[in-house]
Amino acid sequence: MFDDIKDVDIFEYRKSKEVKYGNYCRKLRRTDTSIKKSVRTTEGYVDIYIYYPKKIMTDVVYFNMHGGGMCLAEFELDIPYCQKISEEIGCIVVNVDYLVAPEYKFPKSYTTTYEVLKYCNDNRDEFNFGKAKFVVGGNSAGGQIAAALVQLENEDNQDFIYGLVMNYAPCNQSIDKSIDVDLNKVINPNRIRQYQAWEYNEPSELNHPLSNLLNSNPKIYPPTLENISEFDSLRDGEEKFAQKLQSNGIFVDLKCYQGCQHGFTHENLKEFDKEASEDAWLRIETFLKKISEGGEEL
Repeated sequence: MFDDIKDVDIFEYRKSKEVKYGNYCRKLRRTDTSIKKSVRTTEGYVDIYIYYPKKIMTDVVYFNMHGGGMCLAEFELDIPYCQKISEEIGCIVVNVDYLVAPEYKFPKSYTTTYEVLKYCNDNRDEFNFGKAKFVVGGNSAGGQIAAALVQLENEDNQDFIYGLVMNYAPCNQSIDKSIDVDLNKVINPNRIRQYQAWEYNEPSELNHPLSNLLNSNPKIYPPTLENISEFDSLRDGEEKFAQKLQSNGIFVDLKCYQGCQHGFTHENLKEFDKEASEDAWLRIETFLKKISEGGEEL
């Protein structure tokens, strides 16, 4: 299935992204306000960037995972939004520079990120996290990783994740069908297949619950917020995931942004929609405050 796509192809793809976003990422680094920490995992160190507000007003630590098809490590693109959330609602935000494929193939991006999360929970004093509630979330592939963390926490018989945030996240790996929209407005199926070839060792892994959230146990998830877009090849899976959770009694706050495309929340992307983006981030901030105040009683 993936024989025509080689791991070395990633370098040309990353080069194109560096040309496009490199200067923007370096500018963001110069204005970043985070404190960098490194956590040792079974695959080596993973860097995290922690945003501490001037005053804690929301008793939540929000772990953010960036997008990039599981193969791009441009955590910098989420710097403005991590800063925004921390400053506006007074909560600690952790931007995770997780390991990516093809250097770290399935399931290493998920398992090592869980190691980071668990280390942070076990060593709260080191990070001044206190007894704050952990919420995990992310954009695109980062949202899938966030959902996978809930599964791994459940397998580990732990219970420290209080909420899940997903911005246009892949909830299944099927690319055989596409929603009935203009293909110029959705992620090209060939690009999705390329991402999959770089991440997975073999096609059977596409159906693993960490990859295909529709195959996971819906009863284990905490209260969940989903921001999705009308023109997105991932939309069908996102809606089905929300319906599956809701039918099993899990609180889900889902909003589909009409006229928007995948990536609409980020100003560096051509799909950016300013009005919709502001609303989506406000919804996340409101959700985090509600988790802080009541958790499951949303």
